[in-house]
Amino acid sequence: MNKVLLIDIGGTNLRYAYSDGDLSSLHATNKIQLSCIKGFNEILTNLVKDKEVDSLVISVAGPKINGSITMTNRDFSINEKDIKNTFKFKTCNLLNDWESIGHSLAAYDSSDISIIKDGTEFNDNSFFIGPGTGLGAALLIGNDNVIPTEIGNTTGLTKALLKNYSIDNADHFRTLEDVLSGKAISDIYEYKTGIRISSEDIVKRYGSNDEMANYVIDGFIKSLAETISDMALTFISGKGIYIAGGLIRSIFKIMDKEKFIEYFYGDKKLVHLQILEMIKIGIVEKEHACLHGNLNFYKKNINKA
Repeated sequence: MNKVLLIDIGGTNLRYAYSDGDLSSLHATNKIQLSCIKGFNEILTNLVKDKEVDSLVISVAGPKINGSITMTNRDFSINEKDIKNTFKFKTCNLLNDWESIGHSLAAYDSSDISIIKDGTEFNDNSFFIGPGTGLGAALLIGNDNVIPTEIGNTTGLTKALLKNYSIDNADHFRTLEDVLSGKAISDIYEYKTGIRISSEDIVKRYGSNDEMANYVIDGFIKSLAETISDMALTFISGKGIYIAGGLIRSIFKIMDKEKFIEYFYGDKKLVHLQILEMIKIGIVEKEHACLHGNLNFYKKNINKA
């Protein structure tokens, strides 16, 4: 069997890997900084050179419309038919990045998921969410049907969540990802202090004498719990909620899990509280979720062919 090339284009890096044989694993995993994304065709040429690649699956951060994705946070567009025709691939599939993450669930075993809260499965809906450069989310129904969303660019929850940071002026913070993402952590810290530092550094300062770092991260944790509580009821995710990304993996190590569950339950009415009590919440510990999701998507479609 010829090789399949798997690519994930995120807000910060382009990651790639190959798979061949029985399609059971990734190999030659690597990343490229996105400063050179406008030379994508040249990058792709180098990635397939002398590799006998006949199939490609690409996940990209942005909504997919008519076979094309324009990135939400970068000046970059890609069309799956154009790529397939230019490079003569046997198959070329373009996925939203969170569509890909939805497909990644089948790649995980119990050691790949850290549990914040156990639950009791009561339907086939799994909800995925991840605060990173922006905020992504998707709904997985059963094992095959993934519905990506643009929840990060909605505005309905923003004003309510700004209260968690004691911010009244919403002019700088309009969308959900403006208050619930890695960039949001940096933006809110700067708004409060006038100092710009990375979200990673703010997380590292949590628990130190930097009171504002503590305050912002506490506000972020509360905002995340309240948001996934609303998402759990919106999508009735009886198979669990899964939070993905490097940022949440770092925060998971330092956060108060019991407090998070308390925020998740909130002041919901009894019937809705009973639903929330049944919903499992897990942190995806496995790296390269999109690449694994791309591979699983490819395998599912190969089996259907």
